[in-house]
Amino acid sequence: MKRGLIMVSLGYWASRIFFFFLGIRFLGLDKLPVFLQYLDPPLLKHDLLASLYYSSFPPLYNLIVGVQLKLFGESPAGFAAVHLMLGWALALVLYALMTDLGIGRRLAVATTLLYMILPPVVLYENWLFYSYLETLLFTVAVWSMLRFARQPAIGWGCLLFSCSTALALLNGRMMFYALVIGIFLWWHWRRNGQPTALIRTILVSASPLLLVLIVMAKNAWLFGTFTVDPHFGFHMGNGLIYSTWDDPETHAVCLRDYPILLVPPTEFPQPAKIGLTPPERTGVALLDDPYRSGGAPNFNCKYYLEVSEMYSDAIKDFVAHHPLLYAKFARRALMNYWEPSDHYLFFPAQNLNALGAYDSFYDEAYPVLACGYLAGMIYAFYFSCRRRWGDAPTLALGFALATIAYSMLAIFVTYGENDRYKFTIEPLLWIMVVFAIQQTVSNRTKSLPTATTPVL
Repeated sequence: MKRGLIMVSLGYWASRIFFFFLGIRFLGLDKLPVFLQYLDPPLLKHDLLASLYYSSFPPLYNLIVGVQLKLFGESPAGFAAVHLMLGWALALVLYALMTDLGIGRRLAVATTLLYMILPPVVLYENWLFYSYLETLLFTVAVWSMLRFARQPAIGWGCLLFSCSTALALLNGRMMFYALVIGIFLWWHWRRNGQPTALIRTILVSASPLLLVLIVMAKNAWLFGTFTVDPHFGFHMGNGLIYSTWDDPETHAVCLRDYPILLVPPTEFPQPAKIGLTPPERTGVALLDDPYRSGGAPNFNCKYYLEVSEMYSDAIKDFVAHHPLLYAKFARRALMNYWEPSDHYLFFPAQNLNALGAYDSFYDEAYPVLACGYLAGMIYAFYFSCRRRWGDAPTLALGFALATIAYSMLAIFVTYGENDRYKFTIEPLLWIMVVFAIQQTVSNRTKSLPTATTPVL
């Protein structure tokens, strides 16, 4: 194991040195004053804790960015160093998870390094966005589930639920991921008949989730919504609008009955345009001012929460009265989900240009990889069913499948960024492909005749 970890580490850092000389650089600091989920950079630098309290978006990534701004200023080198450490951790966990699933160490080293040099990994590692951290957390969660199933210790349980907590505080869609974890732990307890001590261990391990409840209670107090992210209508409205402009039938229905769904939320619609009275001022700039210090929209202001509710009401009515159009939207979103993860449109093409022909080759080969992902999922499900989900590896594979399915729920509310959501679970897809190859080769080897086996 130590030798494998050393080889993975050496290969990872050698590849990052090569990509640096190729021209790959950390990008995204220029998006801090613009992207909706970030607080105003001056607030992150000088009033971090109070701003996190009044923010209605999930707080964790703003906290991380705020700490980095205090430590490094706006130096890309400091942010790049943090993301390189995340990438190193992802490589080590990916290798450890493969070997714990019974994949041979040489194959685990080779496939771990191969995954870590894929264009989407290189690109997301050099973008200021929470997706890369989310990817690491999903992988650690599956590894923790495997380890906890083998040895139900509080440490592994706390790591598992800490990943769930961090995911919820990064991305509100992950708020109920703890339920997925709970279902699989319950299944493990039922299958193995372990004593009630396991239940006590699980309850203690789930203590990190109290942080999620605290954030939800804070949002209920300030904004009247007991949730991590009260912007559901905003997110889904923004996703549906991608489809309304592309589909003439949906556009005609919205033009006639839901005109608000033709106004992109990110364009900060004026109150008169959508028929909304601005809320009373609170005296807190983050909640009152519609624009940030640099002139970009302030999506944390209370007015925007009311806009989000308007979008939410319109979308619910649209889905109820036009289910076939919504099904068309979901189908398009599903197709978008399985596109190459490097097709993300909201960052500069500098790093894509630096990868050049390598990225083009990846795009051409991706259909084969996508088929491999689907085959790996099918094999993991078949393998787990054949083993009756009765041991730690099959439980971990089942949990990985459930994690992928939970992540795919994004297709029902978004369109245009689903390739980014798929990237966060691609290490799990990759592991299933490698696991299927390992099992197939192993079974084939066992079935071959040996020198001591008579051949008829």
